[in-house]
Amino acid sequence: MEPKVSVDWLRFRTQAEVRAGLEALRPMFGPTLGPLLSLESLPRGKDGFEQACAVIAGGLAVGRVDFGGAAMRGWARWNVTGQGCGWVQDWNAVEAVESLPAAEIRRVDLALTTWAGEVSIERVEAAHASGGFTCGGRPPNMKAIDNSDPRKGRTRYVGQRDSDKFFRGYEKGFEMAGGLGALGADMTHIDGHRLEDIFRCEVELKTESRPIPWEVIERREQYFAGSYPFLAELLPEVECDILLRRPERMPQLELRAFLANCKRQYGSALFTALTCYEGDIGRVFEQIVGDKHNADLLAAGVLMVAHD
Repeated sequence: MEPKVSVDWLRFRTQAEVRAGLEALRPMFGPTLGPLLSLESLPRGKDGFEQACAVIAGGLAVGRVDFGGAAMRGWARWNVTGQGCGWVQDWNAVEAVESLPAAEIRRVDLALTTWAGEVSIERVEAAHASGGFTCGGRPPNMKAIDNSDPRKGRTRYVGQRDSDKFFRGYEKGFEMAGGLGALGADMTHIDGHRLEDIFRCEVELKTESRPIPWEVIERREQYFAGSYPFLAELLPEVECDILLRRPERMPQLELRAFLANCKRQYGSALFTALTCYEGDIGRVFEQIVGDKHNADLLAAGVLMVAHD
């Protein structure tokens, strides 16, 4: 059975050459997406690295690598983003990355999405008040992010971002709908689930004072549950994270939202033009379609999935 907890970010560093790092990533993305991985140069590196490349698959940026610079002593730092992690087909294949010279995990985010109202902002707050985030010593602080517009969603942070462990819980359904622009404005459900019932719990683990073992990828449910007493309560009762099972869903909705926006803005004009050309849609089409891809749609991964 697939773990209910997903990997939502992976940062690692290695002494391997950049090309070797890219080859080690391919098996994780499986036989269909793995061969599509490529590198595109970025203007500059981050955090002292002199160079950087985006990791691209089918027009979608799934990560980046920063490298170069005498002060970096041969290290290359890789990030597979949350969106990129959603396209990983085989996390067991991370063994190829682990086998790279001096490979070390620097950050890994573990996430659990619930879909039927099992977790809420109120439950997170109650857990914090009752010691559900206390792991010895003083209880960690909780920070609240609210908005006057309820459809913007609410977020709760527990702990310090620059520590080994950091929690965030937020109303994922509203975030997903908000990312769809006009299509999401009137959306009330996603795949049959009410927006207000879809909630995401995330634990961000970093190597601020201790290393992260590679087994955290395979045993992610155990590490997630072991992070806080509250999270240990969640796993026995939640359903599988269907968002993890269907990474194609959001790109499909992105394209639908884009086309709905085109119809709303230009649908009437196009209908009039179609009438003028006596119903010959080909004559209208050839006058309005461009010759290059939309960058935002590429970034949403629309070329990586089939569309109805």
